[in-house]
Amino acid sequence: MGATIEGACWLAFLAGVVLFGRGMWHGVRTQQLLGVGIAFYALALRFYARLGVSGARAPLTTDERVWSVSLSVAAGTSMLALLLLIARKKDGTAPGTNRPQTLWLCGSAIVSAIALRVVMWLPGPTLAPSTDFLNAYGSDLRVVVYELIFAAWLGLPLGALGVFVWRYQRGVARWYIFAGCMAGVGWAIWKIAGTAVRYVTGEAIPLESPVSVAVGLASLVLINGGLIGGQIGTAVRRARETREYMLARRADDERHATPAPDSTDSPAA
Repeated sequence: MGATIEGACWLAFLAGVVLFGRGMWHGVRTQQLLGVGIAFYALALRFYARLGVSGARAPLTTDERVWSVSLSVAAGTSMLALLLLIARKKDGTAPGTNRPQTLWLCGSAIVSAIALRVVMWLPGPTLAPSTDFLNAYGSDLRVVVYELIFAAWLGLPLGALGVFVWRYQRGVARWYIFAGCMAGVGWAIWKIAGTAVRYVTGEAIPLESPVSVAVGLASLVLINGGLIGGQIGTAVRRARETREYMLARRADDERHATPAPDSTDSPAA
């Protein structure tokens, strides 16, 4: 199962890289930001592939988990920057109008990334590699901070992306991407709820880790499936429109190339 999840993550990463490359080639910033966000979220989930959903599970080190959340922060920053850019274009405002929001966004990302590292340097029991981080160390305040930062940079960007997709996207791709975003929001809520229960009550949640991996994978697959399906649909529609235009152009050229009958050639009355 772990190999399947890792393969899906690498495919999603490749899709993000291709989307970023297309954005660079055509100078489309929205595609660049979306590609970066997808690629970083895919790399973040790839760390958890070893945990799988069932069967044998390999433990993750604390450093690997921190790197995963750091990548999620970068991905979430890219997604929110994308939405700020789309909002500015929809409103027709001038470039630089949302600069304060962008500065706040970048500042929040930097603070979150630094906080992750600083918190793990605080004195406390050693957080040994584990297959079930929350249940093993959920009573440690350092782990609570880690989980909440992770949940915030999952839920907020994907929730906002889902709202934008629902409002402005059309077609089948809209449903897939929206479902994937809502799965990401559900993943964040699951993490917050599990963290609160574990820290307050001390009760273990056996399904916490498998559900997290499964919902994260579902989110990644649905969002990428919607994006790829949407790109294919757009390409097919453009190809059909181009073909119809060429056929209409050829018919028009043939009509103008056919000489009109000369009235002088008609027999005299």
